Amino acid sequence: MTLDSSRASRSNRRVRPLIVAVAVLIIVGVAAAAWITIKQLQVQRSVYAKILDQKLATTSRQFRYYLQPVADDLTIMADWWQTGLLDPAEPDRIRGLVAPLLTPHTQIVAAYIIPPEGPIYRLVRQDDQWASPPAVAGGSDPRHSAWYESALQTNAGSPVAWSDYRDLPGVAGRGLLTGRATDDGTVLAVAILKDDLDRFSATAPITENGILVRRLMDGSVTWLAPKAGGSLATAGSGELLVSDRPEHTVISKALLAWGSRNQPYERAFTFKVGRKTWWASCYRSVPGTDPGELFLIAPASDLSRRLETVTGRVTIIFAVVLALAMIAVVTLAFDYREKWRRISRRRRPAPTSEQELRALIAAGESLQVEFKSTLRWNLHADKAGKEIELAWLKTVVAYLNTNGGFLLIGVADDGEILGTEADKFPNEDKFILHFDNLIQQHIGLQFAGWVHAEFHSLDGRRVFLINCDRCQEPVFLKKGDEEMFYIRVGASSRQLPASRIFDYLEERDP
Repeated sequence: MTLDSSRASRSNRRVRPLIVAVAVLIIVGVAAAAWITIKQLQVQRSVYAKILDQKLATTSRQFRYYLQPVADDLTIMADWWQTGLLDPAEPDRIRGLVAPLLTPHTQIVAAYIIPPEGPIYRLVRQDDQWASPPAVAGGSDPRHSAWYESALQTNAGSPVAWSDYRDLPGVAGRGLLTGRATDDGTVLAVAILKDDLDRFSATAPITENGILVRRLMDGSVTWLAPKAGGSLATAGSGELLVSDRPEHTVISKALLAWGSRNQPYERAFTFKVGRKTWWASCYRSVPGTDPGELFLIAPASDLSRRLETVTGRVTIIFAVVLALAMIAVVTLAFDYREKWRRISRRRRPAPTSEQELRALIAAGESLQVEFKSTLRWNLHADKAGKEIELAWLKTVVAYLNTNGGFLLIGVADDGEILGTEADKFPNEDKFILHFDNLIQQHIGLQFAGWVHAEFHSLDGRRVFLINCDRCQEPVFLKKGDEEMFYIRVGASSRQLPASRIFDYLEERDP
């Protein structure tokens, strides 16, 4: 054997294991890619359904926070009517009572007192002021409508009656009326402008080619599609079945598929329009709050783009990991360390029982747990104080900007159960209404979906548990013209200077 052939033989022996290793990596990589593809097909339906259901849940929460003040204000007005405070013979007194009630709820543009006969009392928002314009000859009279007949059938224990889109008395525009009857046959009503509802509905997380549908109590539907101009349109049930408009065809197919299959609420289902697959999910209407059922409809192609993006990245990363074994070990080790750090900071699940709530309180205040004695009442001064409200609002903002957490109202710093009675609200509904108003005024309605709250009973008292999720967007506390950014540090909420906000958002965990 020559020297050259000996060198070639040794070289081949060194190269052969490398070729085998590369071949094995290629085979494993191909097998892994095939496994990921098969797994993707297996979980595709559940992923699509989850994406759509999450979007619908977020949308329904947004509408609930937007529409709930309408029913709440009507309830308060009905109470005032029963006690004789709203006397049409004293219009200045009515304006003095009703205007401050409606002003914080910018979605409400008018209020009406509609007797069976005679003039209608109108209170209309005009450039942030409230006025009582006189009736115009030939103007809209809601008493000549099916809505008015429905409103007359309501009472203190039934949901309010919602109209379809109509001309609003004394208001330049069309919108929705919602009303409730009193014992003497008078109807109290408030109005929402269609243009305002259009703008709010456009903030819903609809997919690029999706459709948001509200099926009203009378069977008609309102719908919004980004591709169709982003404005709410109305159609009757009969029109949907005979129309050749693409959106009408999709909506009618979705409604028929949902009804014929007896689909449950809040569970996504599929249907076909031609050769195209669509997904849809329905949210049950909340009596007295929602004017009808809410549907979210999206083509499978919209949902698949999100899934393909995720699985495509996973496949590429996995192939690189297999091809570069040593780098993969370092990457996985670093990733494991990061995941362990995030898991160690993850908060416990929200308490659902008295025992779990006691355990949460017994553990004391921490990074993600804080106690506040009251929602608004200064116990030392024995009066309502804005500083008390801002104190817990800072905590909510800090939780939203950090990793979420729990805030308990009605619990002293040392864990003593004080109850929410100290806030001196006449009932829990008024407590929640005040809470919702403060969230809207100082944080913003768009972030309400990340704040969940409910009452719990402990030691014969009621405590208010606020459960905040982490928000990906920066959240600010609004105080007059100021906007302040808070984060959670230890067991306290700290204000971050404007110069540090950008760096903080860049550095915090994804």
